[in-house]
Amino acid sequence: MRPPDDGVARFASLPLAAKSYRDSMRPLLQIGAQNFRSLRKVSVELQSLNVLVGPNEAGKSNFLDLIQFLGDSARDDLGAALEKRGGIDRVRFRGSDGPSGRVAIDVAANVTSYSSQNAPDEYGLTFSSRTMSSGRSFLVRGEEFKFKRFRGGGRRITVRGNKADLINYRGEDVQKSERLPLRSDSLALSTLRRLPSGEGGREVDRFAQLFTTFRVFNVDVERARRPGRISNAALRPDGSNLASALISISRDEDRFADLLDDAREMVPGFEGIEFEEVGGSSPALAVKLIERGLKDSTWLEDASFGTVRILALLAVLYDPHPPLLTCLEEVDQGLHPYVFDRLVERLREASLRTQLLLTTHSPALVNRLAPQELLVCERAADGSTRLPAIDTASIKNKEAAVGGRMQLGELWFSGSLGGVPR
Repeated sequence: MRPPDDGVARFASLPLAAKSYRDSMRPLLQIGAQNFRSLRKVSVELQSLNVLVGPNEAGKSNFLDLIQFLGDSARDDLGAALEKRGGIDRVRFRGSDGPSGRVAIDVAANVTSYSSQNAPDEYGLTFSSRTMSSGRSFLVRGEEFKFKRFRGGGRRITVRGNKADLINYRGEDVQKSERLPLRSDSLALSTLRRLPSGEGGREVDRFAQLFTTFRVFNVDVERARRPGRISNAALRPDGSNLASALISISRDEDRFADLLDDAREMVPGFEGIEFEEVGGSSPALAVKLIERGLKDSTWLEDASFGTVRILALLAVLYDPHPPLLTCLEEVDQGLHPYVFDRLVERLREASLRTQLLLTTHSPALVNRLAPQELLVCERAADGSTRLPAIDTASIKNKEAAVGGRMQLGELWFSGSLGGVPR
């Protein structure tokens, strides 16, 4: 695979510019939540590559939905994001006494011009519902942004009710303070990103971009087999435009050659890809696979489940313009363990251009990981999620204790790290 120079260029071309390459693909440093679905109280530090493991219903999907919820809120506002999930009572943690309590989300990020991993940007959101004497319920929310606007100085935006207080500070000293009116049912993450850059709009927009660009890929193989039109569109989360995505990647000869090299190593008998125009009122191109020993090429719609999954994964990993955050659900599904060495190598390379969150149930895949890349998730007796169920230092200690007799995936599968069905 080519070195990630174009990833750096892409990052610099975004409004998130002025970041160093060292920082560029770990934009989301930490995210915590209280009372969000099963996330009763969690705080998760994220690396460039993060692999979530744990049994079904442990809360992995809820953690991913936490990030999607912030993206939906930034695009459509808080009320719409909650409505999409069935309302606040479906979002709040449901313990034995039913939904209750305030939902809180805290983010540490590295997205504005003068932030760093040691001096991160911060965003906090809290919301709850109140019932009036008339029986009508309404949302109560609070927000706070904190970021550096220049070296040595920063800005804090605090939102309560129908006002937003904007404070410029240097050290502990307030340099300037102003108040803006804000609709009490509007989220600053959604509305203040349209402020002029000098008033904090640029920095709020960078927070919003972090979440609105997040994509969760869960490939629908049947839809991915279909022909596609020529376009520059990135691969859709369900892979339904796989043909179009491959056509787009093929325009970069070096990138496409690297993708084909990986496919040859990961798909038995695979030799190459060709595109054939298919008729109709709206012409499209279909993908055909050139396979060793076969006289004619094979239509993608006739390819195996595993072959389509591998091509879709490679299309994500070779995306020339990836989002800031990318998630691949069940990354091992349909893949033979013999491809895992190369897959993990490509995941690590891709994580230099997009921060990766993966889910897997495969100990064989986990065997290829480093302790800091593993996030173990499990469900507590009260129905809440423990994430991480074990910290990186403890994982390393358990690895050292077995003296190489067990690999990381085997340790997890044995129950030594938690995150297994009980």
